[in-house]
Amino acid sequence: MNRPEPAWSSPVPDTAAGRAVSNPFDSDPVARRYAHARPYYHRAALSMAACQLGVSHARLAVDVACGTGLSTRAVLELADHVIAIDASAPMLRAAQPHSRARYLVAAAERIPLRDATADLATVGAAFHWFDQQRAFAELARVLRSGAGLAVYTDFFHGQLAGQPAFASWLQEAYLPRYPTPPRHAYFDPAATLPAGFSEVSYAEDDIHIPLTATQLVDYLLSQSNAATAIESGAISEETLRNQILDQTAAFFPGQRHADAVFGIRVWTTIRRA
Repeated sequence: MNRPEPAWSSPVPDTAAGRAVSNPFDSDPVARRYAHARPYYHRAALSMAACQLGVSHARLAVDVACGTGLSTRAVLELADHVIAIDASAPMLRAAQPHSRARYLVAAAERIPLRDATADLATVGAAFHWFDQQRAFAELARVLRSGAGLAVYTDFFHGQLAGQPAFASWLQEAYLPRYPTPPRHAYFDPAATLPAGFSEVSYAEDDIHIPLTATQLVDYLLSQSNAATAIESGAISEETLRNQILDQTAAFFPGQRHADAVFGIRVWTTIRRA
């Protein structure tokens, strides 16, 4: 569904405000939770991106911040070969190997490819961890003229269908206790032009994903705020899991599933000559 991009242009505002931004997805337990619990929305997002870019096939794609390889699985449907990079070795260890994908430990600000070699670059649910100016410069460097860049994300609306009280619990009880760590705004379309890209196209859509009570807890535990709390020692994974299960049990009365409402946002642009 094509819509005008929101004025705030990002699912999350820039909360860094001079504070250091670090990637919280950098341990084996965090990677395990991420690989197990994150929804697989990547095919839908990249289908939207491919339509916007007019791309049906790429010889070489670079999947930046590929995490545990969920995004790479979708990129492989568009490309013969994929160089999949992530700054976190634990996340890459949780990725499923593929004969046409090569996983490398590397940051978005220093992509291990020669100049003008990639036909497509994708970034899924990660741009808010980057130094955007440096990342845009690297993406422009490795993409050939006319190649496409697709930046996309999912985000949880904080809604369970038919359970309006869940949103109140999430916003008033859970998130204030376990706040999101500092991060940059997700994507700045204005930064693409000076980096050598064309005007940005934007699209978004909503998807409903049925989750059991356990799957909802698993998803919440895979997020950066839970990772930060657990890795800091503020609370154990088991204790946080039991807390959430107890506090959300009422939102699954007499049923196994509830529809969780997620959004998908997609930005695309072309590397200018």
